[in-house]
Order: sequence, then C-alpha cells, then structure tokens
Amino acid sequence: MSAWLLPFAAAALWAGLLTRSAVAGFVPPWVAVLLGFAALACGWLFAPRILAGPDTLESAGLVPLQPVAMAAVSAARSVGRRASPVALAVSLVAGMFMLGSGWGEFRHDGVRAGMLARMAPAHVEVVGSLRTDPKAGQFGWSTLLGVSRVSSSAGATSLRESVWLQGDGSLPKIQRGDVVEAAGMLLEPSDPGFASYLESRGVAVEMSADEVRRVGPSRNPLVRFAGAARLALGRSFQRIFDPKESGLLMGLALGDTSNLDEGMARDFKATGLGHLLAVSGENVAMVLAPVMGLAMMLRLGPAAKFGLGLGTVAFFVVLTGGEPSVLRAGVMAGIALTGVLLGRPRSSWAVMGGAVVILLLLDPFLVSSVGFQLSVAATVGMVAMAGPLAARMSFLPKPVAMALGTSMAAQIGVAPVLLSYFRWIPGVTLIANLAAFPAVGPALVLGLAAAAAGLVFAPLGWALAQAALVPLRYLEILADRMATAPVGSITSGGGLRPLVGGVVVLLVTALWVRRGWRPPRVVLVAVLALMPLLVWSTALRAGPPSALTIHFFDVEQGDGALITSPGGAQVLVDGGPDPELIATDLAALGVKRIDAIVATHQHADHIVGLPQVLARFPVGVVLEPGCTDPSPSYADLLGAIADEGIAVRNPRAGDVIQVGDLTLNVLAPTGCYLNSHSDPNNDSIVFRLEYLEDTVLFAADAEVESQQAMLDAGAPVASEVLKVPHHGGDTSWPEFFGAVHAQIAVVSVGQPNDYGHPVLGVLAAIAATGAQIVRTDEGGDLTVTFSNEGVAVESATA
Repeated sequence: MSAWLLPFAAAALWAGLLTRSAVAGFVPPWVAVLLGFAALACGWLFAPRILAGPDTLESAGLVPLQPVAMAAVSAARSVGRRASPVALAVSLVAGMFMLGSGWGEFRHDGVRAGMLARMAPAHVEVVGSLRTDPKAGQFGWSTLLGVSRVSSSAGATSLRESVWLQGDGSLPKIQRGDVVEAAGMLLEPSDPGFASYLESRGVAVEMSADEVRRVGPSRNPLVRFAGAARLALGRSFQRIFDPKESGLLMGLALGDTSNLDEGMARDFKATGLGHLLAVSGENVAMVLAPVMGLAMMLRLGPAAKFGLGLGTVAFFVVLTGGEPSVLRAGVMAGIALTGVLLGRPRSSWAVMGGAVVILLLLDPFLVSSVGFQLSVAATVGMVAMAGPLAARMSFLPKPVAMALGTSMAAQIGVAPVLLSYFRWIPGVTLIANLAAFPAVGPALVLGLAAAAAGLVFAPLGWALAQAALVPLRYLEILADRMATAPVGSITSGGGLRPLVGGVVVLLVTALWVRRGWRPPRVVLVAVLALMPLLVWSTALRAGPPSALTIHFFDVEQGDGALITSPGGAQVLVDGGPDPELIATDLAALGVKRIDAIVATHQHADHIVGLPQVLARFPVGVVLEPGCTDPSPSYADLLGAIADEGIAVRNPRAGDVIQVGDLTLNVLAPTGCYLNSHSDPNNDSIVFRLEYLEDTVLFAADAEVESQQAMLDAGAPVASEVLKVPHHGGDTSWPEFFGAVHAQIAVVSVGQPNDYGHPVLGVLAAIAATGAQIVRTDEGGDLTVTFSNEGVAVESATA
C-alpha cells in the first residue's frame, strides 16, 4: 500500500467513528461492517502489486520527493497491472468509513448493554484493576476501575467491563494497576452530560464506594515492574528536590501531575506550556534514543535491536499510564522499528496513519479523547510543516530554526482543536515554547539522572539535582512571568466552526509552506484593503468604552461580571463556577489587565474561576470578605493570590474604594456573620458602583439578614441597575427591592437550576417595583451600557 493511503484510511476511519450514530439510523452496524470489508476487498482488487511513479502526496508537494537514485531503482522494479487511483482511493475511504461507523456502534452498543448497566441500580461488590490513579475533586475522589468480577445479592459473575469509581473523603492509598475490592452503590449517571462523557470512555455506570481495599499489585509483571519503578522515581524525586521541583519533574518525565503545585500548573497552562506536563512523542524519542545508541555500541543484530527498542517503548507506555499521546507515539515508534527490521522503512505520513488506524481499531473510544486528538493534530502539523518552516528561517542558527519551525507547526496543527474545545490560545505560546525549548531536555535528563543516582548513592543524586535545578527554576520563572504578559489571545465561540475553519487554514498553510503557493493577486489586494478596518475595529474593542459598560457573563449557576469605565478602569466581580470560562471571556473582550477583583464571598459558584484569572492577567488588588471558610475552592483562591503576590483588602460597610474613575461604595458586611441562615452568603461584599450619575448595586448573595442590616443603617441602596441577590433565590426582603427601585434587574442564573432559582415570587416582587428583569439563562451574556439616552441592555442571543 502506498504511503499516502494510510493517512486517508485513518481519516476515513476517524470520520466513520464520529458519525456512527447518524449512519446507524440508516444501516445496522453489522451491515456497515460487512459493507466496509466489501469495499476494502474491492480496493485490494484495484491495487497494483507495486505502485510505479511518484507518490500522490509527493506530487502535491506535501511530502519530500524520493532521492533520484531510489526513484530509479523503484521504476526499474515496477511490475503488475495498471491501477485506477480514483477507484482505489474511493474504495479505501468508503471501506474504512463504513468499517469505522459499524465497529464504533458495535462497541457503544456493548457498553450500553453490558452486565453492569443491566444490574444498576444495585448494591454490589467488585474486584478489578485500577486503570487510572485516583484524583481528588471538590467533594471526594474518583478513578476508572476495570472490573473482572462483580457480586450482588443475586450472585457473582466474571466479566470485563469498566466502572467510574468514586468516594468521599481523602484519596485512598491505591495507585494505577493495583487490584482492589470495592463495595458500594452501582448507579446509572443522572446527569445526561456526565453519562455521555462516561460512554465516550467506554463506561456505562458509576459506583459510589462505601469502602475500598487494596488486594495487591497488578497481576501483569510488566505493569508491576513499571509501577515499582514509577514509585521509586517519585520517592527519589521527593527526597532530593523541593516539593515544587519534584512535582514539576514528575510531570515532565512521566506526565504525573498529582503533586504539581497548583500555581505552577496554572502558569504552564496560561502560557501554552501545559503540553510539557503531558508525556508525548518527544518523551518517547528521548527515552528510545539512548537505548538504541547503546544497542549500536554493543553491535547488536537487527532482531536484538528491534526487541530492545520495542520493549523500551512498551515499558515506557506502561510506566506513563498509557496516555493517548504516548500510545500514539509508542505505536508510531513500533511501526517504524518494524519497518527498519523488515528493511522497508516508511514515510512519516504512513507511520502516523498506520498508528492511528491500529489504535482506533483497538479502542474506538479514543476518537473522543481530546488528548488523542491534540496528539494527532500536533503530529500532522509537524510532519507537514516543521521542515519547510525551519528551512524558511535559514537566517537563524539551525537548532533555533528547527525548534521554532517545530513549535509553529505543532501550534498550527492543534489550534483548531484548542479553539473548538477550549475557545482560547494564549498569544505568548510561540515565544514561551521557543524560550522553554533549551531547558526542557536538560531539566528532564538531569532530573532523571539525579533520581536514579539518588537511589544508589545519595550524595551523587544531590549533586546532580543541583545542576537540574538551573533549568527547572528557569522553566518556573519563564512560565510565571509570561503567564501575565500583556499580550492578546486568540479566542473563539467554540464548537464546530473553528474546527472546520482551522482545518482549512491548516491545509492552506501546508500548501503554502511546502510548495511556495501564493494567493491570487485579487485576494492579496482585498486583504490589504480590509486590514486597516480590522485593526481599527480590534483597537476599538480593546480600548475603553465611551460610556460605563458592564458585562454580565453567562456562567450558568454562578456570578461573574466585568465593569469597564471610559477612563479605562476595569473591575471584575466574581469568577463563576467554571475554572476556565471567565478567563476565556475576558481574553475574548481584549482585556490585558484588571485593576481590581471583587470576590464577593467564599462560595464556589462565585470564585472557582478566579485562580485562572489571577494566573493570566496582571491584577492590582483583590477585595474579599476575609471570613474563614473551610471550602477547597476558597483555599485555592487564597493560594492563587499568595502565589501571584497580589495585595488583598477586606472591606467593610462604610468603606469607599476608588478604582480609577470608578467609586465602589461598600454597603455590607459590617463584619463576619455567625449562625445566620447562611453565613457565607451574608458575608457577601455588597457595593454600590458609582460613575458620575450612573449607579449599579452589586448585591452578591446577601440574604435577608444582610439586606435588613443595610436598610436599618440607611445605606444608599437606590440604583439604576441591580444585580439581583442570590440568583433570584427566596432569600430576599421585598422591601429591599422597593428601596433599590432599579430600572433594570439582572438575574445571573443557570438553566436547569438545581436550587429552583429564580423563584417566581421573587421575580414578581422585583417586577412590582417597575424594573425590567433580564436573565443570563435566557439571554446569555448581557451587556449593560449607560448613555445620555439612559440605560440599555444587549443580549448575546438577541
């Protein structure tokens, strides 16, 4: 099979897996599989025994041309019948597409009809091997368990299925590969979104564990050995390095971020360096290269080299937990080694396509893995463009040009996926990756050497650790400084459009860099003519507004708003319940810095998104109540504030805070509440925003006790706009709404809402004051603008 066929086969298989549900509506899965094999058989009939002439991708300029000598030899050996390239391509693509759709639906049907799904709901005891390390969450821990035996009141049976295992409290002392027993309630997920996520991983049910007990290590000797090596390396890292550096090294070497400092994790993500903490093909190459070098020094034969190389790759894949990016790189390395052993090395395109086909046939659920998608996209970008881009930068030193070309190619490759899922690409990514490149290799090699030496002779390990600290500290400082650099970001609305558009840009860019393609003159003229308009409109969006403007973000069940003044002052009020959403929304608005953040109180639906904001943007001061709270989200916020070295103030009623041309008149709290209906809600910072004659009351989640205290104190609550307290919950005085007497009342609320917000009686009380009620669950992001004509509200969905 020619080299260009495998990438097209992989793409067709991928498309079939993605559209399996739609195809299943017309063709049963078993019929789709049969049709796929029939089409592939037709393709085999069309294929010649040896293809003569240049490769199709070579002709298109997308892969390097074969050397003249090789081409001559190839031409002399070309035999066999004449093939129809179109018929061959159509047969292959159609066959792999139908095979993918049928096979994918078969596997999903198997998950939905599995034994565990049929048993739920039930109290069961299960025995199995952990497929992932347990991870701590906001309310407990979770992991993926491969179940080999299940017992219930109806009896016991053996099986091979997976379950999402979760529990309360601290992390149990178990790790990936361990055999465990667990008892608890087996349930079908009640949340459709979570159920869909689990099915995309080949799981149908979740289990809430009452107890978990480790039976022993993995029964697989390779997994046991890898687990022991991983544990030994981790302990050695912790002995000879400080906690921050040992956590960073575990991420760099093994993709294990369980001990990574939270602030460092945010900095690496904010600079686009997060991929360094997920093992990839680069890690596989760094491990395989010295091993193969040793094999050459020992003058091992081809078979011995192949066995040693394949064993090294397999061990590293198991050691790092079989992450999708490592699986892709490992299978590619295995195919390449096999080709060398057989004396038939293949092009990078063929190796990559073959790896994707093998992995998707073995595990069709990988098609939904974002990690796998990013890994394949980065590889496509590098194979297609890294070399040509580096060649165009011949004025730079060759290592620098190659590093820059590789980084640019990988970033172009992953951009469509990032914009589709995460809606954001930091503008500093390219510079940060280029600056990090010289330090990653030394940090990884010296760190691993220090850990290995520390296991044998502690003083030698300590000495090597001091050398490793230089590149490690450099990476830490680089990520920290560049995370808040005032550089714009690329953002999108997410979904299918940026994915499709990004793929088109990727193909056009690949043609341009490989073939020197130039767009038609009319296109260049149009771009040059529209460029000033684009720059002008972008500058207007990024600059201060002509009037006081407030963006109320749709953060589902939570609060988040940005205040922007004509003088350029910017105040963020709360950060919503999503770790990334508010930061991405700010980047989309062109925000480069924030003068003040008001974290109104300690509840997660108001502050979970703030640590990422602190990591990405320079912030002047954080205002928060300062009342004690044991919640993990509040601890994360305080840790992020300390990590970024940002000043903190705990305002009280009567304080007046000036932020540029904005005045924040604090009305509550007078102190920290004790034994009220909800102490954290009543601890909320309530302030009246004042800009010239314009006024807005941000009431946070203040409840009846706080509202009554403000009214009793004669606080100036009257305002043109009211951010309705507690998402419209039944915790407000009707008299409070009458005292505010707002023209516009904004309800920040999600739908569906677990708490029944907003309450109809509360909405009626607000409407009785004559206020216009607007809601984020109905209008999406809401923009309130003040002008000489009055107050206007614009909805994102209007």
